[in-house]
Amino acid sequence: MEQEWGRISLDDTDSNREKPGTRWEVSPKLDIDAYNYNIAVLEPSERLSANAYHYHEEQAELFHVVEQRCRVETDGDSFDLTADELVYFQPGVPHLLHNPFEKSCKLIGVGSPPEGRYPVHQVESYEDLLAERYPNGETTEPSTEVD
Repeated sequence: MEQEWGRISLDDTDSNREKPGTRWEVSPKLDIDAYNYNIAVLEPSERLSANAYHYHEEQAELFHVVEQRCRVETDGDSFDLTADELVYFQPGVPHLLHNPFEKSCKLIGVGSPPEGRYPVHQVESYEDLLAERYPNGETTEPSTEVD
């Protein structure tokens, strides 16, 4: 029988050091198998995915920025996602979340179904995507930083 409830503190939980940023994979720690629930902190110049600009064949993903902001790269577009904003991707839709700003960003990521995480397909490397979209190397506008 599954446990009826669970409680953890990120302070008492190790992050996954094999992933970019600081990421806590919460679902396994709470014995949740219906979806992947992750909490991440992206420091300046960090990205969320080791696969850079990528997509999942079978998994939808939802991201919620909790503190500060991050940049979202989609097919032919980019925008800033700020605190209390969310973005959703259907399976097969390429995307990348990264932090080109001066302050760290805290966000929540949810993927479903969990087994749909793999395979994951890299469309373009982080460096190539940034060089293509931001040829002058400037990915931020200095006057738009969130306090």
